[in-house]
Amino acid sequence: MRISSSQQFQQGIDAILRQQAKLTKTQEQLATGNRILTPSDDPAASTQLIKLSALIASNSQYDRNITFAQNQVGLAESKLKSAGDIIQRVRELVVQANTAIHSNSSRGAIATEIQNNLDALLDVANSKDASGEYIFSGFNASTKPFVKEGDGYQYKGDQGERFLQVSEDIQVQVRDSGATIFQKIREGDGRLKLSPAASNQGNLIVTLESNVDSVVDTYAVSFLSSESGQQYEVRNSAGEVVQSGSYNESAQISFNEINLTITGTPVAGDKIDVRPAEYSDIFTTLQKLVEQLAAPIDKGSQQATLTTNLSQSMNEMDQVLGNFLSARASLGNRLQQLDVRATENVDAKIRYDRSISELKDLDYAQAVSRLNMQMTGLQAAQQSYVKVQGLSLFNYLK
Repeated sequence: MRISSSQQFQQGIDAILRQQAKLTKTQEQLATGNRILTPSDDPAASTQLIKLSALIASNSQYDRNITFAQNQVGLAESKLKSAGDIIQRVRELVVQANTAIHSNSSRGAIATEIQNNLDALLDVANSKDASGEYIFSGFNASTKPFVKEGDGYQYKGDQGERFLQVSEDIQVQVRDSGATIFQKIREGDGRLKLSPAASNQGNLIVTLESNVDSVVDTYAVSFLSSESGQQYEVRNSAGEVVQSGSYNESAQISFNEINLTITGTPVAGDKIDVRPAEYSDIFTTLQKLVEQLAAPIDKGSQQATLTTNLSQSMNEMDQVLGNFLSARASLGNRLQQLDVRATENVDAKIRYDRSISELKDLDYAQAVSRLNMQMTGLQAAQQSYVKVQGLSLFNYLK
C-alpha cells in the first residue's frame, strides 16, 4: 500500500495532537484535583454525583429550616417563660390579698399592680418575631392576635399551627395558636366553678373539693330557716333536691362526690351556685380579678364573697401556669428534636462529602505517573515527526 507524503505528515500531526490532548486533560485534573471533568469521563459515577449533589442541596435547605425553626421555637419558649413569671407574680398578689387584712386602699393598690401585669401579659401574647410577624397568631401572622373589645378580649388570629420541613420525612411545628395557650383556661379548679350570689347577706366562705373528673350538671346550694334551725338544700338544674340537711357552722356539704366546706354564718336566702368549669381566656380572668379587688368592701358578706373568689382565683392561676408549662414542655421537646436533626444533618453532610470524594477526587500519584508517560509519548511523537519530515530521496542522489 502506498502512503503519500501528505498522509504521512497528517498522521504524525494527529498523533502529536492526541498526545497533547491527553496531556492537557491530565494537567487539568492535577490542577483541579478532580478525576471527572466531564460526564463522559465516568458516566456511572457522574450519575451518582448528580444525585449526591441534589441530596447536599436538600440537606443545606433543611439546615436553614432548622435554624429558622430553632429561632422561632426558642422565641416562643422565651415569651412563655416571661408569661409564666407574670402569672406567678399575680398568684403571689392573690395570696397576699387573701391572707392579710386589707383596706379598700391597699386592695386597690394590689388591683393596680395586677392590671399592670395584665398589660404586660397582653404585650407578651402579642409578641412579634424579627420579621415582624405575630408569633401567637397561627397562620394569620400579620394580624395582632389579642385585642380588647368592650369588657373582654378577643382573639383575632386563627387556629393554624405552622410546620416546617426539617428532613425528608419530618416536619416540626414552629408556630402555635394563641387560642390554645391563652384562651383554653379552665375556671375554678379546672372542673367546677363556685359562684356566691351577689345578694348574699351572710359571711359564708366556701372551698371546694371534688372526686370526679367531669361534672355535667349545675347545682344550687340554698340556705333556709326553719323551726328546727338553719337548713340547706341542694337542687340540680331540673330543680330536684339531691341533698338536704341541717347546717352547722364549719359544716361540710357533700353530694354527688362534690364536697363543699363552708365556714361562717349564712342568712336565709343565701345561695351558692356550683357549675361545670368553662373555658376562659387569661386576660378576662385577670380583668375580673382586678375588678373584684378594686371594688370597695363595706360589709362582711362582701369580704366573704371576695375570699371565696380569691381562693378560686389561686386555683385558676395554677391552671394558667399548668397550661404555660405544658406549652413550654412541648416547645422544649421540639427544640430537642431540632437539635437531633441538626446533628443528623451534619453527619449526613459528612457522608455525602465522603462519597463525592471517593467518586470524584483524583489519585495524584497515579495522575503524576500518567503525566510523565504522556509527556514522554508526546516527545516521542514530536521527534518521530521531525525524523519523518526530514526524509528526502534527494539526500541519497549523487
